[in-house]
Amino acid sequence: MPSYVTDANLSSYELAFCGGMAGVVSRAVIAPLDVVKIRMQLQTHRTHFGFNPLSSDVKYSTIRQALKTILKEEGVRGLYKGNMPAEYLYLSYSAVEFWAYKELEQAMEGLDKKGKVPHTIKTFGCGMIAGCAATAATYPFDLLRTRFAMNKEPQMANISVTQAMVDIYNKEGPRGFYRGLWPAIIQIMPYMGLLFSSYDVFAKGFKNYKPTHDMASGAMSGFFSKIVVYPFDLVRKRMQMEGSHRAESNNRRLSWLTCIKTIVKQEGIRSLYKGLAPSLLKVAPANAVTFMVFEETKDLLIWFKEYN
Repeated sequence: MPSYVTDANLSSYELAFCGGMAGVVSRAVIAPLDVVKIRMQLQTHRTHFGFNPLSSDVKYSTIRQALKTILKEEGVRGLYKGNMPAEYLYLSYSAVEFWAYKELEQAMEGLDKKGKVPHTIKTFGCGMIAGCAATAATYPFDLLRTRFAMNKEPQMANISVTQAMVDIYNKEGPRGFYRGLWPAIIQIMPYMGLLFSSYDVFAKGFKNYKPTHDMASGAMSGFFSKIVVYPFDLVRKRMQMEGSHRAESNNRRLSWLTCIKTIVKQEGIRSLYKGLAPSLLKVAPANAVTFMVFEETKDLLIWFKEYN
C-alpha cells in the first residue's frame, strides 16, 4: 500500500520533479529565518535554563532583534545571504529525497508482499534512508549555505558559488566540503523518518479538509520532528564553520561527539537549542509550503498524464 506521499500513477523521477519544485518555492519563503537561525546557532555565549538575561555581547538575542540588526548592518541582501547555494540545496535535496522515497517504498512493498510490516514502520524507514541519501548527495551545498550566511565581509559579498567551492577545495581539500556530515546524518535519520511517517498519518487524517490539509499536515510533522533532533543541527553548523576560521588553519578537526561535549561544558546544555525559535518558525511554513507545492505539482502531473 503506497503512502500518501507517493502515487501509483507517477514514477520516482516524476516525484523527484515534484520534490524539486517544492524545494525551490519553500526555500524562497523561509530564507530570512534561516539566516537568523544560523547566526544564533553560531554564537558561543553561555546559556542556562530558566531566567537567562542576555549579556550585552550577544549580538543576536531574539528573532525580531536579529532581523533588525541584519537589516541595519547589511541591508535586505543580508537576509538572503547564502540563498543561491541554498536554492541549489533545496532543489537537489528534495528531488533526491522524493525519488529515493519512491524507490525504497517500491522495494519494501516487493519484499513484504504479505504486508506483515506495519505501514508506519515502512514510511519511517523509507523516510529515514531517503533523507540520508539526499543529505549525503547534497551536503556541499548545505556547507556553502552556512558559510555564505555567516559571511559579513563586504569584499566577499559578490563571490560566486563556484569561487567559494574552489576556495574551500584549495584551503581544506575535498574533505572540507563534508565538515559536520556525521551529525547531519545522525540528525536526518530520525528527522526524516518522523517527518514522513507523521505526515502520512496527519495527511490521511485530514484528507477531507483539502486544500489546507497538506499545509497543516506538513507544518505539524515538521514542527514535531525538528524539536526531537535539533541539537544535531546546531552541532552540524558549528562543524561546518571550523574550516572558515583562521584559528582552524592547522586543519584541526573535532568529532561531532567532542563538539557536543565542548558546547555543553563551555556554554551550558541549553545552548544545544540556540536558534530553536527561528528554526521552528521556519520549519512550519517550510514544510507546509513544501508539501503543498509537492501535492499540487503531483496532482498537475497526474491530470496532464490523464488528459493526454
